[in-house]
Amino acid sequence: MSSHPLRYVPGCSVEYRGPTNTQGGKWAAVIKRGRDRADQYRATVPFTDGPDAAARAAVDRFNAELIPDGLGRWKVLGAALSMDGGDRYAYPVGPANLCPVLPLTVSEV
Repeated sequence: MSSHPLRYVPGCSVEYRGPTNTQGGKWAAVIKRGRDRADQYRATVPFTDGPDAAARAAVDRFNAELIPDGLGRWKVLGAALSMDGGDRYAYPVGPANLCPVLPLTVSEV
């Protein structure tokens, strides 16, 4: 038995942040590649743009900072997983060559 999943893809976490005294509601997305702040790629979009747009914005920031030449650019690979019924989502992200991994279940690998 391993302490890590047999197969996985990178993820983007998106959560709703309600309005404050100075800002309206927004969706905040983050891709974490490590514990340091420099290894986190964050983006926010207005609530009306939705969580899908926030995930795409985080991927765009990741691509702009790490993959400027355009080769192996990351994208949102599939549908969101609802983490708590509507305020938090997890999106599979990564290079397009990871797409075949997504439909596999643990029993298939």
